[in-house]
Amino acid sequence: MRALLVAAVAAAAGWLLAPSAAHRLPGPDALGTPAPATIKADRDYDIVDEEATARRRAETAAAERPVYHQDAGAADEAVARVHAAFELMRDEERALREDGRGPREAAVLERRYAAQRAAFVARLQVLVRDGDLAALGTTRFTEAVERQLAELARGALAGMVIEDRKLLPAAPDAGFVVRTFRGGRPEGEQPFADAAQVRDVAEAREEVARTAAARLEKEPAAVRAALARTAEAMVRPTLVYDQAETERRRYDAAARVKPVAIPVKRGEKIIGDGERIEKRHLLVFDGIRAQRKGEDLGSVRAGGAAVVALLVSLLWRFARRNVARFRPARRDALLLSLLYLGSLAAGFLGFAVMDALHERFPYVPAAALQYLVPFAAGAMIVRQVLAAETALLFALAMGLAAGLLAGQSLAFALFATLTSVAAAGLVRNNRDRAGLFRAGLGVGLVGAAVVAALGLYAGRAGAEVLLSAVGALVGGAVLLPVAVVGLLPVVEGVFGYVTDVKLLELANLNHPALKELIVQSPGTYHHSILMGSLVEAGAQAIGANPLLARVCAYYHDLGKIRNPLYFAENQRGGENRHDALAPSMSALIVKRHVTDGLELARHWRLPRVVQDAIAQHHGTRHVGYFWGKAQRLAEEGGGRGALDEALFRYPGPRPQTREAALVMIADACEASARALEDPTADSLRALVAKRINEVFGEGQLDECALTLRDLNAISGAMVRALEAIYHTRPEYPDRRRDEGPAVHLVAKP
Repeated sequence: MRALLVAAVAAAAGWLLAPSAAHRLPGPDALGTPAPATIKADRDYDIVDEEATARRRAETAAAERPVYHQDAGAADEAVARVHAAFELMRDEERALREDGRGPREAAVLERRYAAQRAAFVARLQVLVRDGDLAALGTTRFTEAVERQLAELARGALAGMVIEDRKLLPAAPDAGFVVRTFRGGRPEGEQPFADAAQVRDVAEAREEVARTAAARLEKEPAAVRAALARTAEAMVRPTLVYDQAETERRRYDAAARVKPVAIPVKRGEKIIGDGERIEKRHLLVFDGIRAQRKGEDLGSVRAGGAAVVALLVSLLWRFARRNVARFRPARRDALLLSLLYLGSLAAGFLGFAVMDALHERFPYVPAAALQYLVPFAAGAMIVRQVLAAETALLFALAMGLAAGLLAGQSLAFALFATLTSVAAAGLVRNNRDRAGLFRAGLGVGLVGAAVVAALGLYAGRAGAEVLLSAVGALVGGAVLLPVAVVGLLPVVEGVFGYVTDVKLLELANLNHPALKELIVQSPGTYHHSILMGSLVEAGAQAIGANPLLARVCAYYHDLGKIRNPLYFAENQRGGENRHDALAPSMSALIVKRHVTDGLELARHWRLPRVVQDAIAQHHGTRHVGYFWGKAQRLAEEGGGRGALDEALFRYPGPRPQTREAALVMIADACEASARALEDPTADSLRALVAKRINEVFGEGQLDECALTLRDLNAISGAMVRALEAIYHTRPEYPDRRRDEGPAVHLVAKP
């Protein structure tokens, strides 16, 4: 689905981005002839100098250090082979003893050793002379002799041993890279500049001979010689030149070298009318033809589609991996695609109109007409319905594509990107249509400033800069908000998004769902209104959407309309219907308010984001009271292990957004605050901290983008909100004195 959408967007964008045909450029046969006309670059080019590029890549590849493969486990492997071989021979002696023959029957033992010669060599992986095997046989292959041979082999194979020093780099100062492997698995790599740390096989064998002569002087000459020759035979290279890896790294290093390019800017004169065409001109012409694919329109469109596909795919993948709040659904991707193509289409048509007007009124600069196109409308709409991170990425993608559409103009790409970013930023807290025009005016001012700065930087005339700035101001302040006002209701209706205007409608307490709630469940209604104050304060403290959080709080317990008397806030006169029910049945009834709430939300056509808050405001927590009651009953009956915990957990999911998490936290805090006998600032602070720690400790906040700093800010904001709700006041003086001083809790919605 995603790949098809990217392909469709890229194909349509490639068709829109295809530039007009270039001038016919002179070929190689025109060398030395006069130019038929003045030729200027119709857009920015980077002409590649192939000879300079090849030379720089060859130098970079030659500077890459050679790579060697070191077997760090060679010594341990040799010791293991020695042990296996010697253990084989000692098994023969043990077998002889088990047959009832004493170890003094040397002749029999020697024959058994000789019979195992092939197996001994196979385990040792070294050819052993008959005389050396016989000499070792005289020692009965004891563990002491085994250790001597193992130490000789370990010392010879320790460190780096190469077959011949001539295989080391010809320039020792350049150094080399050693990749260490043990048992076939890589352990790391490090550079070496000192070739003296490497021994060749001949040197290692000489070292074995010297070590054997020094350490084994007490052994018989035959045994000493046998051990030395066997250890020398076990010496092998542990450092080997890795040609494949070296060539791969050199190839990669050369590939990383950017081509040496000759920059040619849009409008720059390449050759004047009548000037003699030289070799340097042909180099530029060839580069332009190469980048234009021989002026083949199909290739140009394919290239434009490929650029857009790469741009969209890379930004999408980057955001998915690195931006926590970028989790677009399918409808989000479809909306982004349509807005992207719509903006390009508007630009395509706008530039066509600009060209026609410029031909009709040549005294009006073409750039002044370009800046009338409202490219920032897409980013403004995206910010109205999606997160700021998504709008920023869209602004970047739209700005770059606009630069391509304007003839690969970097200046226009900067203008489109910066105005799109400004549009996404200025429209954030607008809660009415007039706010869009205020944001448009801000975008127009930003665009005019950008255009003026770019014009001054390019050295254009003052009148041209002024007209271009006016065009940018009119495009942002007038055409941009008009386009957004016309398109935003379509986006809301077709895609089902919720803007702040829609949220204000839902926050109206005269909404039919809230009116039904206050009639059927007045206690729940009061609880929801109080929660609205808590979540709004928490959202403001962490930079979330306060209006969305408040609306979610108003509707989070909508399902209690179905069974209001099974919830404590709606019970009067001390009657509790749960007293006659088993804890599991009570938990089932309580959990049902979530599914009932979703059904009612769909009935009243509440937005998806509000439905998600209804489903997520309890996450996967326990129905605490009845879970504890069931545990107590199970303990009293001796059957605690028979409890099914799933019956007492909400189905979830856990909160996916910060607003849904705020509803969960506020729900726990407000319900607990009602039970406080003395809601002082300290007691409220301790209660809120406890409830937040419980929610956090249960892992309910693992799937939303709340940080520990956010939780601390939420705690402070909710404590202040609760203090405002549950404040105290003294008794009025006209009360009877004999009743004594009294303090009452006053709850303010």
